Amino acid sequence: MKRIVAAAAMLLALGACASPRYVVSDVTRFHTLAPSGESFAGKTFAIVAVSPDQEQSIAFRQFGDLINARLSALGMRQYSGPTPTGADYIATLDYDVRGPSPDVRTSGGNFAFGFGYSNYRRPFGYGFGGGYDPFWDYPTTDTRQMFTRRIELDLYRGATYTSGPKQRVFEARAVSTGTNGQIEPVMPYMLDAVLKDFPGQSGRSNTVTVEVPAAVEQVADRAPRPSPRSSY
Repeated sequence: MKRIVAAAAMLLALGACASPRYVVSDVTRFHTLAPSGESFAGKTFAIVAVSPDQEQSIAFRQFGDLINARLSALGMRQYSGPTPTGADYIATLDYDVRGPSPDVRTSGGNFAFGFGYSNYRRPFGYGFGGGYDPFWDYPTTDTRQMFTRRIELDLYRGATYTSGPKQRVFEARAVSTGTNGQIEPVMPYMLDAVLKDFPGQSGRSNTVTVEVPAAVEQVADRAPRPSPRSSY
């Protein structure tokens, strides 16, 4: 019996190590593009910081590289002119992280007891029941610190960005909650979420799940995996 218990514990441990992790984002998009989207092939874009802090941020430059790669995959090309307003589109990115907040989970314990009553076809009825598992253990409580990550990605007509009212043609918001309190590791997956099926249906909110590659998990996250769909 001890060997069976040990083997079962080993299998559970191996399964936990192999469990994939995900960045799950709630995404809302609005745009004024045609229902089928514009033809973005050959259109130019420039990435502009929305604050002085972003202009000086090395991390923001790396985020700009991520945006560049994803917009280029749509057939667009990065603008190389003297001023960004010469581009067909201006892309801006804003982001923040809030938290932590506790997430309490209880696991273990295999004893159950129930009591209920019913008046179906009789004045009163009652019943109770219980169950016992020989491998029963005491419930354990696991408290994890969770963070809320938010990004906003907007596209403007380039010619209107500095002269006259800015003409925004696309805006996307993504909110993700997970155990990683840094925006840098989750940014690639949140950008994938907001640009999935670009430009998407305007005014609609979706939940988009993007898997974190196993190689990234092994380096960036050593935390226990409480479920097969853990939030990264």
